[in-house]
Amino acid sequence: MDIKEVKELIAEGEIISIDVRYFDITGRMRHVTVSPSYFNRIMEKGVGIDGSSVPGFATIQNSDMRVKPDLSTAFWDPFVDGMLNVFGDVYLAGTENIFHRYPRHVLRKAVNLIRNQNIADDIFALGELEFYLFKEVQFEDDFFLLDYSEDLVGVRKGYHIAEPLDEFIEMRNAIVSILEDMNIKVKYHHHEVGTKGQHEVELAFAPVLSIADHVEVAKYVIKKVAEDWEMKATFMPKPIYGEAGSGLHFHLYLFKNGVNIFNMRKGKLNNTARFFIGGILKHAKSLTAFTNPSTNSFKRLMSGFEAPTAINYSIANRSSAIRIPGYADKRSIDIEYRPPDATMNTYLGLAAIIMAGLDGILNKIDPGEPVEGNVYEKADDYERLPSSLCEALDALEKDKEYLLFEDVFTEDLINEWIELKRNEYREVSLRPVPLEFRMYF
Repeated sequence: MDIKEVKELIAEGEIISIDVRYFDITGRMRHVTVSPSYFNRIMEKGVGIDGSSVPGFATIQNSDMRVKPDLSTAFWDPFVDGMLNVFGDVYLAGTENIFHRYPRHVLRKAVNLIRNQNIADDIFALGELEFYLFKEVQFEDDFFLLDYSEDLVGVRKGYHIAEPLDEFIEMRNAIVSILEDMNIKVKYHHHEVGTKGQHEVELAFAPVLSIADHVEVAKYVIKKVAEDWEMKATFMPKPIYGEAGSGLHFHLYLFKNGVNIFNMRKGKLNNTARFFIGGILKHAKSLTAFTNPSTNSFKRLMSGFEAPTAINYSIANRSSAIRIPGYADKRSIDIEYRPPDATMNTYLGLAAIIMAGLDGILNKIDPGEPVEGNVYEKADDYERLPSSLCEALDALEKDKEYLLFEDVFTEDLINEWIELKRNEYREVSLRPVPLEFRMYF
């Protein structure tokens, strides 16, 4: 939408409220709802917020900030009549400068750097959203209770399971219908491996900043539709012991002069793709601090349920950190980075992946040849991803220069991230968990 179109809709009484949404440093969506009569004002000056009350933003001594709507992201809220939702950018009060830590801005800076280096015009991505559905969830610090939405007794894996065992195809159809109405294209959806209610919705390729927005909208829609079905959806990486974990795999390719510039000839990747992969693999340990930034993330990564632990790449092999789809047209390929999960701040995680790939291209980091065979059986032959959030943060402290290139990430942003996540790690470590009662009570 543009300003003229929004003004016309306001004049016609179609817009009852305007919901301006933004993201804190952890990736949690926040919002402030504005009367349409203030539309001109918020477009000019933004909506004032208290940055000291938003994790990772500001201290109380310098807390005044503004959120200005980005109308290119506007969409009708499918669950609230007459509400126009729009993502915004966070500005420092009294300036026209976007806050340097603001996650959408960090991703935008990473994309602009790819352009400024004349490597590509954009980077395209798609996200695979995996999630579980539960009938009921209860939890406190020292217990949790899950009422499964289904239990496929006798089925070893639920991947692509058909009706009548796939009980929630209509719900997923409803999710996709809503997303398509919002101009968010969906490639497909299906039941996932987990036999106690795991599902996947895979979005279609889009420019990376748009795909980050699409992922956040899709998470919102999935949770709201689940509530309409009297269910709870979660994107936790590992909500159930012994069941498949939920990832947020990203497929990526660089786009220049109207074409994908990743390709393969006679079984060999072109240098741009090779070096991009090389950069990601070189920095995979520190990347994990952004792409898998929760204590629960490592219960998925270390589980062995199709979640990678070894740092390598392969063709048509889902046990590697990076997979090149075997069914792709080799003249135009994408790479799939498999470690990430949806506890990541989508914007910061994608920005970090881009910066790692860019470092690989600029410094011609060769990843070697793709591995063959079962990586799990050869895990000791390769470097491994961190086994805990604490290890990932240690890796980030040692390996962060590639993120700081041209101030895409800043030292204070990385330090703030590390402090927030170390606090999370301590909070979880200090509390008893249900299994401890069974083992030690």
